[in-house]
Amino acid sequence: MFSVVSEHQETVGGGSRGGISVSFRSARKGGSLSATVTPRMTGGFFSYMNRHRHERRKPGTLVALATATAASIVLSVSGVCLAAGPEIFLQEEPETYLVIDKLEGMGFLKGLMTGTRGLEAQEVAREAKKDEEAGDPFTIGMLRFLQVSKVKPYDFRLRVGLEHSGDGRIPPNAQGWPVAEDGGIRAGGFFRASPADWLSLQARGDNLLEFSGDDTGRVEETSVRIGFPQATLEGGKFSLWWGPGRHGSLLFTTNAEPLIGIRVRNPRPIPLGWWFRFLGLFQYDFFVSRLDDNDRPVADPLLSGLRLAIKPTTWLELGASRAMQFGGEGESESMSTFFDVFLGKSESAGNTPEGNSLASLDAKIRIPIRAQPVVLYAEAGGEDQSGGGFPTRWAAMAGIFLPSIGNAKKADFRIEYGDIITSKRGVWYRHPDYPHQYSGRILGHHMGTDGRNLFLEAHYFLLPSSYLEANVDITQRDFPGPDREEIWRASGAIIAWLTKNLRAEGRMSFEDVSNENGVSGRDGSDVIFRGEVAWQFR
Repeated sequence: MFSVVSEHQETVGGGSRGGISVSFRSARKGGSLSATVTPRMTGGFFSYMNRHRHERRKPGTLVALATATAASIVLSVSGVCLAAGPEIFLQEEPETYLVIDKLEGMGFLKGLMTGTRGLEAQEVAREAKKDEEAGDPFTIGMLRFLQVSKVKPYDFRLRVGLEHSGDGRIPPNAQGWPVAEDGGIRAGGFFRASPADWLSLQARGDNLLEFSGDDTGRVEETSVRIGFPQATLEGGKFSLWWGPGRHGSLLFTTNAEPLIGIRVRNPRPIPLGWWFRFLGLFQYDFFVSRLDDNDRPVADPLLSGLRLAIKPTTWLELGASRAMQFGGEGESESMSTFFDVFLGKSESAGNTPEGNSLASLDAKIRIPIRAQPVVLYAEAGGEDQSGGGFPTRWAAMAGIFLPSIGNAKKADFRIEYGDIITSKRGVWYRHPDYPHQYSGRILGHHMGTDGRNLFLEAHYFLLPSSYLEANVDITQRDFPGPDREEIWRASGAIIAWLTKNLRAEGRMSFEDVSNENGVSGRDGSDVIFRGEVAWQFR
């Protein structure tokens, strides 16, 4: 028998042999919801994850179990507050994330944990409201900017813009979208809504019409969420960014297109009690996705990830992340295989078992110096495991963020450095059967295999929602060789909210490449321009 009882919900439930069946009524709105989660149902809903059946493959086992477990967690959490809502889109709203970083670095938004993104708009607005009247007029303006989108139960954005690239390069962290070679028009937008106290949904898409006549469209982050801030079950297409880095992270970034799968997490950190009180706030994120791109050594493998993070104090956040890839066409997808990969079974040459795994640890420390606040952060990750399950081939990244420069709160500066530090070459993000890629793009840091990256960026705010940006991005890469590839990028941008509903963005980048793909003398350069206007109902 499965039942859910809470102070704010009258709940009646019953289990069945076929899965989990739950029904409940909301005491606040008088609405009702019934749900049955079974392996058969989850396999049907995510039918794209269960194709190409083969003798050794058990396609629905992990997906169905993960869905049923997630549903149990979601439905067993008390609904004492509004449901988890749609997210702040990483690609659409960089100014919102920058404002969050600045405010957090200044000591505000103490209840947020920002190492697991995208963040949820409702939770960000909730935290911003707590500090609404704190600080100077500019700081108050930034806090109020974070609350604008939650005035209404839904919002949407429509945008159109022009872009041009000399050779159609793909910028870092652009979800795998190239800038139109010889120019084009890009149109798109998003929609977000919370139609009920247990349900939210979001949709986002792009369409690129190149002047050459080619037309490309793609659905981006589009998903349905049910649950509460302490436990949210999401199904659909979603983006991940795990870790404190802002230009790159070792395991998951927006360098590749969004994943398709199921995900369970808590957008609102949970305060730990009893013997674990010293750990402070706790956050988790778990997902399972089917990599259904065509150009892979093993077709249609499963990708799963788990991130756990704590915030013992307002100035320290710690995280641990795990990425696992296994299964696929003709390969085992049993729970025993999952745990073999999760526990770090030896992956040395000649002893590679059923999958590939990566792991990382990260930390972010805020140094609350009144004259000059400073945020320090770092991440270290291992690609392969020894027989004892401990990573042996390492990469690392670290950064410094100044949320203000002295008394100039409208300015900020960041420096970030990443390096594949293992002496074993050709290892990171590569695997003979399970490379850490999706649709040809690395899922982690864009510096790539055997790379190192230096990134410097500065902003100056014109308004609490609008700013000028300048950055320099230098990447060196020894893979695939024989010569070292070197890429220099310099960019300038302006993002401006002209009214409450009208947004404009312009960006120009200069790129110079030496020894492209390790080929001596293969040099090139490009100038990339993008400009767009958007209207948002909110």
